[in-house]
Amino acid sequence: MRRSISLLGVTVALLAAAGPAAAQTGGTPVPGPGDPCPATYPGDDAAQKALARWMARAAALRDVPQELPVMAALAESGLRNLNRRGNPFAGFFSMHRSLNKGDYRGFPRNPQLQLDWFLDTAVIVRQREIANGAEDYAATSDDLGLWIADVERPAPRNRDGYQPYFDDADELLTESCRPSDHTPDTRPPALRIKASTRQRDAIVVTARCPREACVVGAQASPRRRVRAAAAVESDREVVELTLPARARRSAKLVVAVTAVDVSGNATRKEKRVTLLR
Repeated sequence: MRRSISLLGVTVALLAAAGPAAAQTGGTPVPGPGDPCPATYPGDDAAQKALARWMARAAALRDVPQELPVMAALAESGLRNLNRRGNPFAGFFSMHRSLNKGDYRGFPRNPQLQLDWFLDTAVIVRQREIANGAEDYAATSDDLGLWIADVERPAPRNRDGYQPYFDDADELLTESCRPSDHTPDTRPPALRIKASTRQRDAIVVTARCPREACVVGAQASPRRRVRAAAAVESDREVVELTLPARARRSAKLVVAVTAVDVSGNATRKEKRVTLLR
C-alpha cells in the first residue's frame, strides 16, 4: 500500500494563502461521440484506467497536463479514494480534513471536490511561479513531479517522489481525454503597466489585465539593486507592485512585469526606471 508523502502544515498554509481559484471553464461539456473519458466520477470501485481518465478529462478542461492529477493520486493514495476514520488526510490527493470547508466542504465523500481542489491549486501555483520569474516552469513532462510537489507541499526529502509516477500515469492514459469541443486557450493575457521613470528608495509599478483575471509579478535587473515584487492576483483591477531597494546607490534598472492567465499563458512588459538614493 502506498503511503501519502504530504505533510499537514505546509499543505494547509498554501491553501490559506492562495484560496481556491475561480471556476475557469464555465461548466463541464457533455462528452461527445469521440470523447473516451468519463465526465462524471465513475465510482470508488471503478478500474484505475476509468479513474485516471476522469481526472485527465477535468485537467484538460483547465489546460493542465492530463497526467498531472493522475501522477499525484498514484503517489498519494495509490489512485484510491481513501477515507479512514482517525486519519487526518483523506481522498485521492491526501487533502487534510481542515480543508473540509468553503468551496471544498464535503470533500472526503465527494471526489469531484477533491479533483477541484487539486486543479485549483495547480493552476494558481503555475501562475505564481511564472509571474515570479520562472519562465519555463513545468515546461516539459520531466517537470511535472516538481509541479505536484508545489501543490502537495511534502517534506523537502520527498519532493522528488512524484516524477517516477509519470510512466504509470501515461500507461493509464492511452489516448487524449481532451473533450472534442474544447479548444485550449493559447492567447497571452493583455497587460497594461505604468511606472514613473525616476523613483526614490523603491520602485512602484501598477499593472492590470483588462480582459481577464491574472496573476502579476515584477523583477528588475540588475537584481542586486532591488528585491522582486511577489506575485499578486488581479481580477481586472489595477494592482500595485513594489520593488524595495537593496543597494544604497542610485541605479538604472530594467523592470520586467509578467502577467499569467489561468491557462499558463504569459505576457511580459518592461520599463526602464532610474532608482534614486
